[in-house]
Amino acid sequence: MNGCLLSPEKKAVYIKLLLVNRVSLAQLAELRPCVNQEDLAIIIQHIYDLNEKQVLKVSALATTMAFVDGIKNNRRNSIFTDKINDNFRNGTNKIILAEGDSWFNYPVILSDVIDWIAMEPNMAVYSLANAGDWLLNMLQQRKYVEELSVLHPDFFLMSAGGNDMVGQSRLGAVVDPSGHSGEFAENALAKLLIAGIEANSNPPVPLCREKFDKGLKYLSKDFYALLLFLHLQYYFLMNEILNGGKFPGIKIITQGYDYPIPQHDGGWGWNPLHWFKPFIRMLLGNGAWLKTPLQMRGILDDKTQENIVYTMIYLFNEMMIYTGGLFCKMPGLEKSVFHVDSRGSAGPLGWTDELHLLPEHFKNTGKTFIDCINGLPSPDEQVYVVKKMHP
Repeated sequence: MNGCLLSPEKKAVYIKLLLVNRVSLAQLAELRPCVNQEDLAIIIQHIYDLNEKQVLKVSALATTMAFVDGIKNNRRNSIFTDKINDNFRNGTNKIILAEGDSWFNYPVILSDVIDWIAMEPNMAVYSLANAGDWLLNMLQQRKYVEELSVLHPDFFLMSAGGNDMVGQSRLGAVVDPSGHSGEFAENALAKLLIAGIEANSNPPVPLCREKFDKGLKYLSKDFYALLLFLHLQYYFLMNEILNGGKFPGIKIITQGYDYPIPQHDGGWGWNPLHWFKPFIRMLLGNGAWLKTPLQMRGILDDKTQENIVYTMIYLFNEMMIYTGGLFCKMPGLEKSVFHVDSRGSAGPLGWTDELHLLPEHFKNTGKTFIDCINGLPSPDEQVYVVKKMHP
């Protein structure tokens, strides 16, 4: 792994600067290889004003949810074992370990991203994914570390960060309801990401500057601290896997979600193919993740709410691409990290509820993962963009 050159005192100073959204790119570069699990726990406590026990409690899975997720994973992993027992590992087929949240394990009868990948004859997927899981909890539990050592997979798939941003109504904690935030101008990483997009005549996913700028005005310093925190967590994860020397040749694929629509809509309609929407929305409490927290902070306009979420998801995806790109620039790791980019693929009508795509759109995203795993060419060597299915 990369060595840490920071003293404990200087590391503490840089973490304090991160928490108030004043850390520079040079300081962030020094901090990245030095951060450990204890540091990550301290950072998240300050961002959310919680003690360690509270943080672990809100990020941990509810018992009922864990039970339901376990049923689905047991079924999937039984199929994985059946494939392995049929002399599957022959140098051509792909062994895949998946860790993540509800985009990888939607806890109902509908098919999610991993379900579609696991149907491929040349892919055996072992799933650790759990709906509602936080990236922080995954790093604390470290189940993926044990399975990496056992399976030595060809690919490690990761979907995490959404619950860290909006789980437990946390969206309300990272917005500035005044609509006059200037914190974007203070975040060196965010400015670097957007400058790179604007300098690219053909970015993988275009930026709607009007929506983005309107959303920026509502993001507080705590959002940028959270964005930097997620960056550090993903760097920690990737560095451990790719530079640890234990898993040569492994490739990591991440994803960064699509633009969800804050809504309380019950989903009642006339499309018989989507008969499940009202029942799922009623069961999971549609609106609890995005709409209600924003309303609680006094942000009531629908378009403003959409702009805020658009800006958050755009920056999150760009941060993910940037983080993976740091490893792709390292000698020997040039094609080690890929990103599946779903932004804009589903459109406003492509959602089962506030956070989860309809099955046909999950299939569409899953197909892009499959293309990446199979090594199909992409216009961008690192980013595989999900094709739009809506008009």
